[in-house]
Amino acid sequence: MYSDTSLPEPTSRLLLQHQDAIGTQIVRDLYSRSRTAIVIMLVLIGVIRWAIDPAYQLDANVRTAFVVLVAVNLGRFVLAMIPQARREDWLKRRSQYWVFVAGVALSSIALGMIVVLSWPLLDPARIAILAVITSGLVSGAVMSLGFSPFVYVIYMLPPVGALFVMAVTDTRPPWGAEILATAFVIYAAAVVTISLDQRRTRRHAIALALQLSDMVVRDTLTKLHNRRYLHEVMVVETARVTRDSLDLEQGRELRPATAMGIFMMDLDHFKLVNDTHGHAAGDAVLKQAGEVLSRALRKSDILVRWGGEEFVAVIRVTHPDDVRVVGEKLRDAIESADFVLPDGKVLKKTASVGFSAMPFLHELTRRLSWEQVLSLADAALYVAKEEGRNRCIGVQPGHVPWDDVDATCTDVVSDLKEAERRRLIGLDRRDKSADS
Repeated sequence: MYSDTSLPEPTSRLLLQHQDAIGTQIVRDLYSRSRTAIVIMLVLIGVIRWAIDPAYQLDANVRTAFVVLVAVNLGRFVLAMIPQARREDWLKRRSQYWVFVAGVALSSIALGMIVVLSWPLLDPARIAILAVITSGLVSGAVMSLGFSPFVYVIYMLPPVGALFVMAVTDTRPPWGAEILATAFVIYAAAVVTISLDQRRTRRHAIALALQLSDMVVRDTLTKLHNRRYLHEVMVVETARVTRDSLDLEQGRELRPATAMGIFMMDLDHFKLVNDTHGHAAGDAVLKQAGEVLSRALRKSDILVRWGGEEFVAVIRVTHPDDVRVVGEKLRDAIESADFVLPDGKVLKKTASVGFSAMPFLHELTRRLSWEQVLSLADAALYVAKEEGRNRCIGVQPGHVPWDDVDATCTDVVSDLKEAERRRLIGLDRRDKSADS
């Protein structure tokens, strides 16, 4: 997906790769950028009120349209001020988009109605002021909405269309209305062109920012996510597991994914690959190992290169017992794979796997962090290596309660076998064929 030199990809591929993320950011932009524009619009609406005063005094429909214009824009401002996270909790992206479009459409139609209803009741001087202010409002929208041409056209078409129609149909003695109408056509074409260019520029900028952000959290060799990404995503995953565990404690229905399996994996005798075949061969094995492990997992699972020949996987499971099955699947995937070196030679490799589940202590769900559970999996990995490699060993809660969770976890990690003897934990050493 990325070259080793970390150069940006071609624009078309960037846009395709990040299509969903671009759409999400565009919707967020619509709300965040519209805040200032709406405030300015509310100020200019006050000027419009002054410009249309004769019509406002004479026609109740003008007053109604004006009240609708003010109310809609106040509502749009309140909606835009809702924190992004809360708004996204309430509404899906598509729903947010159409709510925004509806607000723009109502505001634009109200402004267009004011133009149509006020025009016959205003003298040319006030019409000119109304035209300038209305055009100014539309121009201001270019700054906040121009990167979404569809929304921008909805914003622009009713008021500018109304100005054009009223100008060409004005039957009063000539005062330059035809010149004004021509100016509106030129103006509309120009701002739509600007909007289309802004759309292209903004989408590319978002895609490039996403690309650069993704590069920060990816390993340049294997293209897997790295430690930084794991630390970021586990904040969310830990909160989910804690919430689900609390639901179970309170008697609520079991969720589809209530636990997490955390795996620490290490390629056996990897140093021999570098020493015998060279570092290029070692790099090839690491890349292929990442691909093999990725295929063994679901797209929703997390796989990172922890460092060197070590990999970490985090998966969602409905029950902690399912973790062992996945661990054995990962071990078997490496054992079954053919690793092709740059010179065409084929190597067979094995991997040792240590694993544990989170929550680890069900009675103390919130007391053991994911880092501590990972340290248990890491300690299990070393036991797997000590006991012959190419095996999968897990850490499970023992029969003796952990009175001091942090201190006990430290003692357990330092010597798993002693902790097993003291019945603080249990080691799952089932033979690798047990799950086949």
